[in-house]
Amino acid sequence: MAMSSTRDVPPDSSRAFTAALERIGIYAALAIVLFQTLYPLLWVLFGSLKTKSELINNVWGPPTSPVLDNYIQAWQMAEMGTRIVNSVTVTALSLAILILVVTPCSYALARLRFPGRNIVTGLVVGSMLVPPQVLAIPLFMVARDLGIINSTVGISFIYAASIMPLSIFIMRSFFMSLPFDLEDAARVDGAGRVAILVRIMLPLARPGMALIIIFGFIEVWNDFFLAFLLLRQPEVQTIPLGLVNFFQQYDSLWNLYFAALMITTLPVILLFVLMQRQFIAGLTAGAVKA
Repeated sequence: MAMSSTRDVPPDSSRAFTAALERIGIYAALAIVLFQTLYPLLWVLFGSLKTKSELINNVWGPPTSPVLDNYIQAWQMAEMGTRIVNSVTVTALSLAILILVVTPCSYALARLRFPGRNIVTGLVVGSMLVPPQVLAIPLFMVARDLGIINSTVGISFIYAASIMPLSIFIMRSFFMSLPFDLEDAARVDGAGRVAILVRIMLPLARPGMALIIIFGFIEVWNDFFLAFLLLRQPEVQTIPLGLVNFFQQYDSLWNLYFAALMITTLPVILLFVLMQRQFIAGLTAGAVKA
């Protein structure tokens, strides 16, 4: 009788039990990933609100009495005001150049038929595989010959060029996913290529634009390598260089260093919070064709 009772278990209940186990496993995995992602940020936040002695005695826990004065001292000692202005200037110029160049290039590769189009696309994809460290010496020599060392405008063009291959690849996928009937209808109404791109294609490709803006912002805002290579004067240096200089001068003041890190991280978090819908839409909307 015992054997028969185990065989008479309804299949629906067994499937429900299996689905519940799968759901528990998924939520457990998501909880682990969430903890690994958020706790380092919370740890830096907690450290930025502690005194130096409390940070040594209470490394992992929250602060007993938050010290907001750490942010004021870090702002003054690291000269954050000047470096934030430089980072904002370089990032804004880089993104403006990137959008102005990437939009027509990706549209041409996606919608126009011309000889060598596949070769150009292959070169764009291949350039994504070249690390910037390989180009350090020739890039420095070219920047020196052009006179753009210690120039925020010059490094903005270099940043835009370094992000351009991935951005063209992303926007090309978005333009290829749009139906050709829209262009045909606009062409019947007398619209030219530029009008079709500006008035019809770009509004539909806004998720892709948001995606490359977020990627480009994070890449330029957090970059240390190119800034260290091309920006030598303190008055034109960006935030990553300022953080390194601050840590080299005050390596024992970890609470102030954490405060400076939080100041530089907040713009990235704010940008993602404001554009999270476009970011999620951009990750999925352009995946129809490649």
